[in-house]
Amino acid sequence: MENVLTVKRELIAKYIPQKGITTENCEKMVDIILKNYEFLPRPEAENDPSHKQIIPYVTLCRGDEVFVTRRLKKGNETRLHGLLSIGVGGHINPETDGQGEDVLYRGMKREIGEEVEIESMESLTPRGIINDDTTEVGSVHLGLFFTLEVTGEVSVLETEKLEGFWLKKAELPALSEQMETWSQFVTQALFV
Repeated sequence: MENVLTVKRELIAKYIPQKGITTENCEKMVDIILKNYEFLPRPEAENDPSHKQIIPYVTLCRGDEVFVTRRLKKGNETRLHGLLSIGVGGHINPETDGQGEDVLYRGMKREIGEEVEIESMESLTPRGIINDDTTEVGSVHLGLFFTLEVTGEVSVLETEKLEGFWLKKAELPALSEQMETWSQFVTQALFV
């Protein structure tokens, strides 16, 4: 059974929006998570809104461009087929990512490496907290939004599930309706 990294909602409640993204207190939130995380069995965590599953959500930037993926029909989550995403990430597990103060960064690095190949990484910056308590899925997940500056090429590894391409940041707002919810929130934050 898969275990996933979570934190008790009560520890972070005052820092998260009910729906949307905040760019305030990001480093404080990461600190709270790293000092108080616990791993729960995923089936339990998916039905327990007293805990938030922590999902790193990393936007790859190259100057004024953002790497965008589109979910293809062979992907697992049918509700997301055809939608655009400007974030790479996923659950953090003790089996693959271990424990300790850098578990979040190890998990984030693994998730990035599973989805894309990056020619050269420059700097990783925490940018915000993504939350949406208005949906059943959103009520048990919390996104940690980071930007990763890259140089050179980026390519999708799971080409049967995703296609990837670069877009100018200025092009993103017009595509908002074609994006996953978290990508819509991140698009707003990129222009703050």
